[in-house]
Amino acid sequence: MSRKNVVLVLDLGTESVRAALVDGEGKVFALSGESLHFYSPQAGWAEQDPEEWWSASCRCIQKIISSSPSVDILAVGVGAQMHAVIPLGREGRLLMGRVPIWCDKRSAGICDVLQKEMPQREQIEKTANLLIPNWIGPKVCWIRDNLPGVYRETTVFLPAKDFLNYRLTGNCYTDFSEASGTFAFAWKEKNWDPELMAFLGIDAAKFPPIVSSSQVIGGLKEDVARVLGLPSGIPVICGAGDMLCLLLGGGMVETGRSCDVTGTAADVSIYTHSPLLTPRLMNLHHAIEGWISFGILDSGGGSVHWLREAFYSFPGVELQPYSRIDEEAAGVEAGSEGLLFFPYLMGERLFGSPWARGVFLGILPIHRRGHFARAVMEGVSFDLKMSLEEIERLWGKELCEMNAIGGGAKSDLWCQIKADVYGKEIMALEESEGGIVGAAMLTFSGVTGESVASLGKKWLQVRKSFTPDASFQETYEKQYSLFKTFHEILQEAFARYREEDRK
Repeated sequence: MSRKNVVLVLDLGTESVRAALVDGEGKVFALSGESLHFYSPQAGWAEQDPEEWWSASCRCIQKIISSSPSVDILAVGVGAQMHAVIPLGREGRLLMGRVPIWCDKRSAGICDVLQKEMPQREQIEKTANLLIPNWIGPKVCWIRDNLPGVYRETTVFLPAKDFLNYRLTGNCYTDFSEASGTFAFAWKEKNWDPELMAFLGIDAAKFPPIVSSSQVIGGLKEDVARVLGLPSGIPVICGAGDMLCLLLGGGMVETGRSCDVTGTAADVSIYTHSPLLTPRLMNLHHAIEGWISFGILDSGGGSVHWLREAFYSFPGVELQPYSRIDEEAAGVEAGSEGLLFFPYLMGERLFGSPWARGVFLGILPIHRRGHFARAVMEGVSFDLKMSLEEIERLWGKELCEMNAIGGGAKSDLWCQIKADVYGKEIMALEESEGGIVGAAMLTFSGVTGESVASLGKKWLQVRKSFTPDASFQETYEKQYSLFKTFHEILQEAFARYREEDRK
């Protein structure tokens, strides 16, 4: 039997970690995953355990290696949830049992103080972004202020991907995608900025060197290789944040392409040569040259996950599948008969405040479970449309089509709702494991020299396209207008939660 050349990819999300083998045609032919625990001990806090990430990753790798004997692994690559902060001390000792992850908002007060010291225009000109709690820099500030012993002992702060890479190789690096999400990275110079480090009051020596996402950063350590059942010295590629890997898998390998991604979070984005500078959008360096400008919702697919747990779970009865949610939502008219959902279970980033909350508005006696299900899908779509309009305004062109990827793209109903709300053709991609595929592109590129863009074009396949239904246009325009109006009205109410948190 001939042996197949493959790459081994780790994909660390919020809800699970998966290990996969991917061949040279971009096919995922071996996959193993494990669920992860999520902790929120206080309002606005979001934590996970890095040791759980590592142990679960090892078990997943062991499973696919033992079940796939006829392969030659060319290299290992990692894509992972972004903006986590893992403090490592001497000899790589983990200094916190649970660490703040991407949606953690505990540094909101720090951001409030710092926002007053640097005008928004200057923030955006330096970093391409506003200072918000999601970024790594403010999280490090929180550790410095609240866990000073941890801060002093830290030799390096690493995001999740780079923590896994350290465990694999013993080397500490990060890539441009993660660096650009720190508020300590100057976008024009493409490097750590001493002035920004001084502004934040953090030690630049505690941040790792920045390299290309497709660069080899070392070989698999002998002790780790022995545990995993792999040869030592296999090249390990730096990789990129999961969002950027998803976008590579979603066809974002040519500037001007746009994508809708719905995982735990959800975002709409465009690939540009330079970032779109505005307080209404965020910008991250792509895993290849160029920038991704995007609007993001921290609880996109997470809102549907919550809906399932809250509305489709009964004691002693098996949790109902997502297909049941689609079935009931499909039986409700567009617009959910006036019911609106504001999907801010984890707060907002740029269009509102970190203290925002999820809200159903307009409940009537006629509304049943299916109305709430459809309203959640529509509410996520309405929120993302606000960002989409800002992208088009700054891009100067109307986007006619968007690729869709992530768990939400598996739902034909939700893809059609997005096509109707956005007024654009939505093309759901064949391969739903976009993050794994994107990380595999970087990994193959790193060891073969073939460009990521070339691989992306060859591997992309559309599963199904969805065109806007003109008969729903008036309904959705009305609902979207109400959504924006009440979104602004609710900001005053959300501010009360901030006042309560200060007491």
